[in-house]
Amino acid sequence: MRKLRVFLLLEAAALVCGAVSGVPAQTHVLHRVTFAGATDYTQEELLAFTGLKPGMAATQAQIEDAAQKLGDTGLFEDVSFSGNDDGVTYTLKPAAATMPVRFGNFVWWQDDEVERELKGKVPLYHGGAVPVSGNTRQTIATALATMVAEKGVANPSVNSMLSSTKLGAAPDRIVFAIDAPAVVVHSVTFTGGSVAMQPKLEHVRADLAGQPWDEVESFLNLSGRVSDVYRNEGYLDIAVDRPERSAPSVTPAGIEVNLTAALNEGAQYHVKQLAWAGSEFLSAEDFRNRAQLRPGDPASPIKLAESLKLLRDAYGSKGYIDAKIDAPEQLDRSSHEASYVISVAQGPQYHLRSVRFPNVSTDQEKQFNSEWKMKPGDVYDDTYSAKFMGQHVALMQHGYTMSEQVTKDPNALMVDLAIEFKKPVAQTQQ
Repeated sequence: MRKLRVFLLLEAAALVCGAVSGVPAQTHVLHRVTFAGATDYTQEELLAFTGLKPGMAATQAQIEDAAQKLGDTGLFEDVSFSGNDDGVTYTLKPAAATMPVRFGNFVWWQDDEVERELKGKVPLYHGGAVPVSGNTRQTIATALATMVAEKGVANPSVNSMLSSTKLGAAPDRIVFAIDAPAVVVHSVTFTGGSVAMQPKLEHVRADLAGQPWDEVESFLNLSGRVSDVYRNEGYLDIAVDRPERSAPSVTPAGIEVNLTAALNEGAQYHVKQLAWAGSEFLSAEDFRNRAQLRPGDPASPIKLAESLKLLRDAYGSKGYIDAKIDAPEQLDRSSHEASYVISVAQGPQYHLRSVRFPNVSTDQEKQFNSEWKMKPGDVYDDTYSAKFMGQHVALMQHGYTMSEQVTKDPNALMVDLAIEFKKPVAQTQQ
């Protein structure tokens, strides 16, 4: 915050002498106090926030402190003031670095109810966007903690964090959430689904119980998990309503809430056609015999993915690691049938340029190099690493894991490969 300390006195009559600790303190009678540039705020609320009043006698320090208080909120990126014997004018430039807010797990209230409460508790808070810097975020968090404490929660802690609505993107919102005690899902009940599907949801219920509850994330997690179960049974039109939540229960372990979600499962779809014309890498007959998904089966996305992996491996084993495999879903909603016609754009063929085993001993490296059959210059087989791992079952049984780093050179159409065998955590710490 840039603060300009400018105060011009034009008439000596405006001075009133006072004393602080025996030292005379110059005061100014503020016949008027005005604020310019902040059209989102009324003069009255800005006066109330600064503590200044028209007609009061204020010291230079009080006038400057009012500017500092406004700047400390973070609501204004620039605060300046000027004055004369008639009063003082504060010029405010609203902050540009603001973000919308979300209230993550305040289970007693809906978001609009939280907003109404905060507007009465946080000076200058109008809802909507909040500055990234300044003390307004902490003021809001403190007010939220007070609201939670009034619900019988001992010593609640509320934090705020920058978050993103898109995975991997820059933060674009501020999320306020109860940090302690934990707010968790106690139980989940599903209504509206068929009796036959209820047992298939049991592991979803069990997994969700005990997980942190969040207004948005919990619904996305629940909806995604339920949709996966249903879609993999052929219920491609499954819809999950936003869960209703019970009144929260405050226990020694934390804050618990029960969820009830209504399901609209729709009809079950079956496969009418899974068509692959065949190629030199995988014939139509071989694909038909080995595919996990077949005509007449429930239209399961996971079995479709497993079937398409046959093609991905067939092309990848011949160096076509950029092959694009497409199988658009065509639904007949009257007969509840799904058809898939597979196409492949194979792309260029890659060869192996190098292979390394960077984290093994010299003796192990010699052993691995002697056993590794795909040599530099060979057509790159992206299924070979898994086969190589299968030759070292003993390592896997002792808790070792293998990872591969594939570096493609699309200009030279070459691949550099690094194979790492990682020790179990317990052995690493010894």
